[in-house]
Amino acid sequence: MPPRTPSPFQPQYTQELRPSDDGRRSSRLPGCTAGELRRRIGQGEYLVIIDGLVCRLNGFVGKHPGGPLAIQHMVGRDATDEVASMHPREVLDVLMPRWAVARFVADAGCAKHAVSFVEDMQLPYSAPRSSSLGAYKYPQPGAAASDLDYAAIQRDYRQLGAHLHAAGFYQCRYSDYAFEAARYAALFATAVGLVLAGPHSAWTYLAAAVSTAMLWQQLAFFAHDLGHNELTGRRRFDMVLGICVGNLLGGLSVGWWKKNHNTHHIVTNDVDNDPDIQHLPFFAVSTRFFESRYSTYYKRIMHFDAAARVLVALQDKLYYPIMCFARYNLYVQSWSYLAFSDFAPFRWLEIGCVALFLVWFSWLVAQIPTWPLRALYVLVANSVSAIIHIQITLSHFAMSTESPDPTHECFAARQIRTTMDVACPRWLDWFHGGLQFQIEHHLFPRVPRHRLRELQPMVKALCRKHRMDFMEFSFVDGNVYTVRWLGEVASRVSLFNAREMQHAAEAAAAKTIKHRAL
Repeated sequence: MPPRTPSPFQPQYTQELRPSDDGRRSSRLPGCTAGELRRRIGQGEYLVIIDGLVCRLNGFVGKHPGGPLAIQHMVGRDATDEVASMHPREVLDVLMPRWAVARFVADAGCAKHAVSFVEDMQLPYSAPRSSSLGAYKYPQPGAAASDLDYAAIQRDYRQLGAHLHAAGFYQCRYSDYAFEAARYAALFATAVGLVLAGPHSAWTYLAAAVSTAMLWQQLAFFAHDLGHNELTGRRRFDMVLGICVGNLLGGLSVGWWKKNHNTHHIVTNDVDNDPDIQHLPFFAVSTRFFESRYSTYYKRIMHFDAAARVLVALQDKLYYPIMCFARYNLYVQSWSYLAFSDFAPFRWLEIGCVALFLVWFSWLVAQIPTWPLRALYVLVANSVSAIIHIQITLSHFAMSTESPDPTHECFAARQIRTTMDVACPRWLDWFHGGLQFQIEHHLFPRVPRHRLRELQPMVKALCRKHRMDFMEFSFVDGNVYTVRWLGEVASRVSLFNAREMQHAAEAAAAKTIKHRAL
């Protein structure tokens, strides 16, 4: 495995997380006001503000390794923190300035400390961020949204990022993965050994299925690390290794996950833009989904139809049964991505690895002597995988989906508002695979997960300083909190149906009156 070597472009870290800029070049760039920015975006330009530079990314959006939506959702916005969190430093220092076409100049009509200048524009690829006008889903302690100093939060977040770089938090300790590799090997050997050499009984294949499910859970954590380039910091190497893990051993497309997941990190918990909370007809984590919203990710209307009304009304009761079948949805999403997506940079490598998965897994299942036992093994292996889907959804399903101030809310405040941590003892870290530190991960997604426990006290201190709520529950309490919120949304379906019926009756009555008048 190649070491994570410093980049030749790596700069010295300053007090704030700001890229070094060629002052001579930027001083020659024309100024661009918010009004000019909006006008040019309206004419089809993908303009993103990065550290004061207006970058035109039309020629790069189709080549972006994280998918085009990760760029498109930042058009007309200051993406300095988003880019810094998701990329190596040379992307800000060297690559992005090459796309700069202007310097952003705040004019008199520009809101002070604004991070978005397009919240009132209807862009075809990115919907305006949902706004709550300062309301939370649940009454929460701490400062009201209007009291938050987003500029100060952003400044302290950048200083914390600079400290993490200087302290070596981004350097992967490969010894941590020695224990991970041993666990993967033990689970794989247990599953295969029980199928090939165990007694022919239902209990044997149940145990093999549970071992397979736990292997897939653990490999998903590793593939997640690789997708964020946490291992070596080398994008291509980590991605290829991730495909060999996720596609070959798990049958799921890492390329699909990366496109989906990067979008999720950029627009976390946004009703119209984040695919990780768009699960109609099965789930609605906000009553806004009752409005049949348009998904910018799936490029279709998420209809709140009759089936959705029935299922969402029962979603708190169906949560765990549906999670038992969630892996099948990932197979469909993966295969659809590989077959039809216009953005699949590793398409043929992924297809080859998925094909090999089907070969070895089908061969393993064929070693089970009877069809009922084969069905038992396959069903249980995929159903017990519900564990990781529960872990993933706990982080966001019961968290805020509406920004108190989309124009000013900075990246750090948004991630803290929309994400939940799961409290667990150190000896259980292996079971959660880093998902227990989702707030820290969303703030600094390239920090290796084995360092997130060390990072958590620093993030908590940031939240205390700025009176932001740090949401953390035990695994059990997190489940209760999430199911209760799903039940709260479910209880609104009957009210929505009654209102729809009333509107329909009023419309029919108005039509009748109009007809009689004629």
